Amino acid sequence: MKIINYEQLFGEFKPDGAISNDANVIANALMRELYISYGHKLARFLGVKSCFDNDMAMRIWVQKRLDVSLGYLVDDMCHQLQSELYELLPHSGYGGY
Repeated sequence: MKIINYEQLFGEFKPDGAISNDANVIANALMRELYISYGHKLARFLGVKSCFDNDMAMRIWVQKRLDVSLGYLVDDMCHQLQSELYELLPHSGYGGY
């Protein structure tokens, strides 16, 4: 009987849309730091399908960015993506009044 290592198998053949542990960690940190609330409008700014709520849209966006970045460090990637988010998201009209 052959023993199958499912973790290794799933890691090699990750289906489209799967979110890695690193992407979850980074997305959680970004949502906490930026106070991302429940809703459905974030997907539009992140360039992901609008059927996803804010939580999943953030995870998908982070995963897409990680997929094209080789040899990243989680902390460095978190700071880089936070900077990119500030550029993508609309700025509020508050301040100075």
